[in-house]
This record gives sequence, C-alpha cells and structure tokens, in this order.
Amino acid sequence: MTNLNTHGLDTASPVYQHDRTTIIIPCYNEANRLHLEAFLNFARENPKISFVFVDDGSKDLTINLLCGAMAALPKQIDVLMMSRNAGKAEAVRHGLKFAAKRGDKYVAFLDADLATPLNAINDFISVAERLDNIDVVFGSRAGGLGRRVYRDLHRKMISLVCASMGRLATGLALKDTQCGAKLFRNTSHLKACLEAPFTAGWLFDVELFLRISNPNRQERKNFFEYPVIEWTEVPGSNIKFSDVIKGGLKMTTLIMSQWKIRAQFQDKRKTPNSASSQFLRSGENLSIQSIKSMEAIICEDIDAVTLDFSRVKTLGPSVFSTLTEVCEKMLAKGKEAYIQLPDDSAILSAAHRSSLTALFDCTVQNSKPKQFKNNQRFSVVEA
Repeated sequence: MTNLNTHGLDTASPVYQHDRTTIIIPCYNEANRLHLEAFLNFARENPKISFVFVDDGSKDLTINLLCGAMAALPKQIDVLMMSRNAGKAEAVRHGLKFAAKRGDKYVAFLDADLATPLNAINDFISVAERLDNIDVVFGSRAGGLGRRVYRDLHRKMISLVCASMGRLATGLALKDTQCGAKLFRNTSHLKACLEAPFTAGWLFDVELFLRISNPNRQERKNFFEYPVIEWTEVPGSNIKFSDVIKGGLKMTTLIMSQWKIRAQFQDKRKTPNSASSQFLRSGENLSIQSIKSMEAIICEDIDAVTLDFSRVKTLGPSVFSTLTEVCEKMLAKGKEAYIQLPDDSAILSAAHRSSLTALFDCTVQNSKPKQFKNNQRFSVVEA
C-alpha cells in the first residue's frame, strides 16, 4: 500500500511534468461562431501547445464539433463536458484544474471567439520563459501606434470600470482586466487558488488575480501585462447589462473582503509543520448514502482526509458524482482529499469517466499501487 503524504504549497515550486502549454477554451452554444479549423491549424504548427475545450452545457451542436476536433488531433485536443450550464468562471476553473493536475508547464485560457488571436499565447510564453519570476501573463487591449485593437465605446467604458475596480481589489496596477487571454505558470500555489469556486461571476479573472497576489505589496511582482497586437470585437457576446450590474456588486464584495481572501490563499502557500489527518474506510457496497455518512463524520480541525474505498465491490448510481462534490467541498474548506480505489477494472473505469481520477489524488490499492498521473481526458465534470 502506498503512503499518502500531505504536501505543502510553495509559490515558487513548479509542479509541471510536461514541457507543454494547454489553452482552455470555454464554450457555450458556440456552434455558429467556433472556427475549429483555426485551432486545428495552430495546434499542428505548435506541437507543444494543446487545447482543452470545456463545453458548459451547450444546447446546440457545440459538443459534436468539439468531439470531431478531438478525433482529428487526439494528442493535442481534449474535451470536458460540464454536467450543466454553470457559467464561464466554472468552465475555466475546471479546465485549468485539469491541465494543472496533469502537469502541464503553463496553463492558459482564451475566448472561443478568438477576439484575441491564438498567436498571442506564443508571445505570453516567451515572456514567461524569459522572466522566471513571472507567474501570470495577461493581455491588455491598450492599443497604440501600429496595434490593431478595435473596440466599441460601450465595451471600452465597461473595461475602464472593471479595471478601476480591479486595481482596488488586487492592489495591482491593472490597465485591462477583461481581455480574454491569460497564461499562468503551473505552481502548487496556482493549484491551491483553483480549488474553490469563484464568487465574482464573469469577473472571475480579477478574483483569481486576488487569490494569487501576495499580501505584501512589495512582493506583487509576478504579474506581467502584455499589450496584445490584435484584438477585434466579435458579435454574439453572452454578457448582458444585468450581468454588468451583478458583476459590479460582486466586485465591490471582493474589494471589501480582499484582505481576508488574500490571507486565506496566502496561508495555503505555507508548508504545515504537522498536518493532522483523518482516515475513513468504506465497506463492500458504495452508495450515495454511505458517502454522505462519511462526509458527516469528517472533523473540522484536520488538514487531510483519506477515503479508503479499496474494499468496494459494488457501486450504487451516481456515487462518483456525489464523491466529487464531497471532495470539492473539502478542498473549499482547505482540506486535502486522498482517495484509495480497488483494483477493479469496472470500478476504475467508472471513476475515470466521472472525472474523479483527474481532479483528485487517487491511488489504486493492490500489490503494486500506481498513481493516476497522466490522465488524458474525462467526459463529465460535475458543476
């Protein structure tokens, strides 16, 4: 049996295993404006770049197109499916978690409409490669001589308001927070910052910056704002006026609670001296009720929970979806979740399809335990 240890978090600690950059593309009803040929051509020209398309519960034929793209380039394109429409923030978060979990060197996200061209990511990578103190490279639609940045007045005004509030929330000299192109160095701290769902709606990128930024103002030198060469307004945005009002209120909440949020994620950077843990074991029959019963006895004052399902022989319906939700709750509370699975092909297949093995630390319990380190894709993400 493999021992499961609690690992500390260090902002400077890289966790990547592959010299690869993965770009997350959130998609919701994009069938009529998703130019997949552009993504395929770019992937063929850049073998060290892969894509993860996250279908956020689309009601059109988006998923059909994405599956076709994955079939065309299975080594560079993955498709994740949200079980329901949960919004861009959750789609991006799950995609980033997936790429960071499998050990990609850089993880990024880009809007599906390609308002920011794909080659901007190569510019971002060059910055991160040259400046090893930079953990975040993000696009700015500042414009300027020779730059082809075209925005209407309405979007410019929204951008100015968002940037102003973003500066108040993060303490960073941001000029543009809503350019849909951002790249992150894969560190343990980034993984910790992706554990809990975002609360700021479509302004989630500002919240992520806040989580990543250091409480010490003098130490906030790991961000790089890169003026993009091209950016074009693409019709069909899903952002409504009501979303702008709600976003403003949520941003105000971020501003008011910025110290608490920053301190919360700063604490996760530190390596605990003596982490306490709890071990819970299931019987041979695993059901939703048994998972809920285990959840009910998890102690509040522990740092890590090991859930031992190595004796399980039969599964009830939707058990791994429920287990994923329970583990997400634990991560949101700052607890590490470790899962031990039986050496049973049917059970492992069900766990793999549910996304459990891609999102959490899972170990197969047999004479030669193995870690799930290089999962290439999973089909459904529970939102």
